[in-house]
Amino acid sequence: MWFFYERCWPIFQYHVYKLFPQGQDVEELVNEFYLHMSQDNWHRLKTFNGSSKLTTWISVVSYRFFRNFKHSKIDSSGLITINDKWESYVGDWVQESDAGMSMDISSALAEIPSERDRVIARELIVEDKAPQTVAKRFGLGVDYIYTIKNRIIKRIKERLKSYSDD
Repeated sequence: MWFFYERCWPIFQYHVYKLFPQGQDVEELVNEFYLHMSQDNWHRLKTFNGSSKLTTWISVVSYRFFRNFKHSKIDSSGLITINDKWESYVGDWVQESDAGMSMDISSALAEIPSERDRVIARELIVEDKAPQTVAKRFGLGVDYIYTIKNRIIKRIKERLKSYSDD
């Protein structure tokens, strides 16, 4: 714990101050990160492969954790984000542009060979559920859910591209 709270503390402070300029309790976020790292018998720490310094690896992992924490906890608490503004501008255009697009996406989802992947895709893309929620439901890691999501999005893009070529 000495390494985590003493050696890496300046790294954590830097990331928190950079990501949360409005002020956020550094100690609380570092404790959240510690709990995140210690889950599943320190599984995340065991993914360190030694290709860099441990402090560099922790810096990258902690930055990603704090960024995701910000998006999941802070941005969803009713604050208007840039993403929200973009969605409000684009929303009307999308509704007017191609009403058949949702049918194309639905048919592309129906063509996913794995039933589990189809359900995961529907929950993530159509129902807009958080990856953490889907991961808990299926008993999978959040990282694996993101891998599945990326694979599905790639498949949907390929399918939609084939529709446009036809």
